[in-house]
This record gives sequence, C-alpha cells and structure tokens, in this order.
Amino acid sequence: MNIENLYNKTLTDSRNPNIFKNYLSDDLSNKLMLFLIFLSKIFNNMSRYDKNYQIFFDYIFNRIETDLRELGYGDMSVNKKMKIIVTKFYSILIDFKNYSNLTTIQKTDILMKYFSKIEKKDDFIEFLNKYFAVDNVEYNDI
Repeated sequence: MNIENLYNKTLTDSRNPNIFKNYLSDDLSNKLMLFLIFLSKIFNNMSRYDKNYQIFFDYIFNRIETDLRELGYGDMSVNKKMKIIVTKFYSILIDFKNYSNLTTIQKTDILMKYFSKIEKKDDFIEFLNKYFAVDNVEYNDI
C-alpha cells in the first residue's frame, strides 16, 4: 500500500457516516480529531526509525495544511492551527498507544479530552475497541 492509499483509507475509515450519525456531531473539529486518532493506530504500530514514518508524517501534515489553505485560512492562521494540530496529534499518539489495554473509565477519560460531547459513550468505546483490535493496514508496504 502506498502512502496516498494509506492516507485515503484512513480518511475513509475516520469518515464512517455511522460514527457521526450515532456518536459525534458532524463538525470539522470532530472529523479532524477522529482522523488523528485513527492515524495514531498506524503511527503507534510503526517504528519511529522506519524510513516511512517521517515520509508518511510529512505527507499527512502537508495534506492537512493544504486543506486548511483551501478552506480559506491565511498563512498566520494556518501556522497557528498546524502547531495546535501537531501538538494534539502527539498527545493522541501517547494516549492511544495502548488503548485496547485500558479500562473503560480510562478510555472514557481519554475520549472526553478530545471530544466535548459523545452520544452513547460505551458504544463508541466498543466501536474504537474493534477498530484498534483489527490489524487492517499493512505498514511495511508504504
């Protein structure tokens, strides 16, 4: 799987209409946070010393920056937003490193850190448990 395909697959997975129909409000902030959470699965399963790690990281965040510019944000605003997004992503990487092994209370605490309102929290946690339990991406073929 090449980088663009991996990006598109992750984007498609994170835009699952059932997520926004059943658990989260359909807004840009929630879409971005969920995308970063889904990305964390990939990055947490890759070695930081893998040459593709940095290539994929650069590709992802260049795409996000381009998308923000296409939405009409200016240079200063994009730079501020990108700093916030990258900082959040590193926090997500840490929080979701061993997500499957956490208790329900710990998972709820983590999710509430990134989403202001979640409908059916337990069902959403179960949904994420299933996503993180399945190895549905081949990282070595980037």
